[in-house]
Amino acid sequence: MKHFILSSLTAFIFSSVLWIIWSFFTVQSGIVPNWVGSLLYLPHAARVLMVVYFGWRSIPGLYLAELWGPLYLAQDAYNFAIWIPSAISVLSVSAALYVLRLFGFPLGGTIESPLNKSNYKHIGLITMISAFFNALMVNVYLSQIHANFEPIDADIIQVLRFFVGDMLGVLLVFIFLAIFLKPVLDKP
Repeated sequence: MKHFILSSLTAFIFSSVLWIIWSFFTVQSGIVPNWVGSLLYLPHAARVLMVVYFGWRSIPGLYLAELWGPLYLAQDAYNFAIWIPSAISVLSVSAALYVLRLFGFPLGGTIESPLNKSNYKHIGLITMISAFFNALMVNVYLSQIHANFEPIDADIIQVLRFFVGDMLGVLLVFIFLAIFLKPVLDKP
């Protein structure tokens, strides 16, 4: 129970920090005029890292952060109920891991594992698959409830924008963490 609470709390804090940074630079600051979805979406990095490293224990914290972020930081950007899209987004990483396991590539922590948690290429693969699931499924849901960011049904451009935003957001956070944590990890 201690690990569950700690993992969930860590996921919530990490995801919330990324929501705050993302909200400041894309929604609040006005750097991106006429916001229609983000081409640089940082919170997907929290989803990927937390689920890969902490597993299912991080999902409640991620889900709460997915609800907290839009409700308190980007109220004007979301004109629909966020309960279901947030669940789809958080579960996209679990779905990616499940599909990889289904094809014989379970995630492990050893060098012999088909997918290794410490290999950035493997994390990149999980990121791509989960970003695809997130972009496709969230936009299908949004088109079904007629709550898209643009006044038309979800089209390939909107799905692609979500996919690219998730990928670029994760890449930026990974680069920042690699630079920031390198001195800490290099100490004997």
